[in-house]
Amino acid sequence: MAIVHYPTASLKPHKDEILQSGHLWIFSGALQQPPRWIEAGGLVDVKSAMGQFVARGYYNPNTDIAIRILTRDSEEAIDNAFLRSRIRRAAQLREVFDPRETTAYRLINSEGDGLPGLIVDRFADMLVMQIHTMGIERLRLQVVEALMQELGVRGILLRNDSQSRRREGLEVEEPVLVAGAVPEQVTILENGVSFLIDPWQGQKTGFFLDQRDKRAALRKYARDKRVLNCFSYTGGFSVYAAMMSDETSVTSVDVSESAMELAYQIFTLNGVDPERHEFLIADAFEYLEDAQQRGELFDVVVLDPPAFAKTQSAQSQALKAYRRLNLLGMQVLRPGGILLSCSCTGVVGLDDLLGILSQDAQRLNRSVQLLETYTHGVDHPINLAMPETSYLKAVFCRVN
Repeated sequence: MAIVHYPTASLKPHKDEILQSGHLWIFSGALQQPPRWIEAGGLVDVKSAMGQFVARGYYNPNTDIAIRILTRDSEEAIDNAFLRSRIRRAAQLREVFDPRETTAYRLINSEGDGLPGLIVDRFADMLVMQIHTMGIERLRLQVVEALMQELGVRGILLRNDSQSRRREGLEVEEPVLVAGAVPEQVTILENGVSFLIDPWQGQKTGFFLDQRDKRAALRKYARDKRVLNCFSYTGGFSVYAAMMSDETSVTSVDVSESAMELAYQIFTLNGVDPERHEFLIADAFEYLEDAQQRGELFDVVVLDPPAFAKTQSAQSQALKAYRRLNLLGMQVLRPGGILLSCSCTGVVGLDDLLGILSQDAQRLNRSVQLLETYTHGVDHPINLAMPETSYLKAVFCRVN
């Protein structure tokens, strides 16, 4: 086998220690000798201050995270065989899903699956891919080829429309078909529940797959109850609740008219009469304030907002927003009711969220029982050496 040679980046003394734990990032300040004459996103070998091989990854001189590790094996080239091996390993993990019940899941979860910068979601026999880093951008064609070779799917849609790409010096692009065919609407199954997905224009890749287990957990609290779902998007939590009984009533609130229209269709698709439920196009904060002033009360309240902060500097602003949101949620919750509070803000930890819930309850002279705590689902694995890549937390509470 031919030996592949890559440019070299040298680390400062002792800077290889964190990599030995399994971390996949090297910050620019750890480099003693940055690689020269290499374009952003190019592959490099990382060597210790003593000149020993440490890892192989891709380099971007324009970001704080200078190198993202792909392998620690000096004999492993970053080629088609490497990509197919990582994809195959990721696909094997997702075999836990029964295809008769669930046909949509995250196939590649960036660092969690050893391919930093790459997100791939599977919807039935189609894939939606996102590229967040310059290194994966340079491997774009090889990644598409490897996915098709390993999975033989009907088509692959590339959704490079995230603003986060700008931090890597990448352009924000319109969705583009890179293999086969992907229709404007796809029908999937999740825990036996049917959903309609818009892979071309829907938020993220078209559906929030990371809430699958929380949606399933909500069911046991929803039977014969009055349920409020804020930031409902296409009604994921809503339809799970509504399917529990004919006596369950669900109010879904979201600012997106197109999402509400799709939620209405999803209810019908699952044999639930949407006319028996409410679909309101409104700002969730404004709706909650109005509902509180009207004295409305619900048995179950779901709060699943978008991220309130993208950077550490915006953490205090995010915490303030979560305090206000959860206070409003408790104010429209009957004594003994169930609150599901979620956060996908990476800079807000689980302890922060629990602290907010406790403080809000004290302010209202109410008590809170913590019932269940969730993070990422099985298809969103997290590299244990990289806790900073964990973002999702969800807690079920009883507010007395």
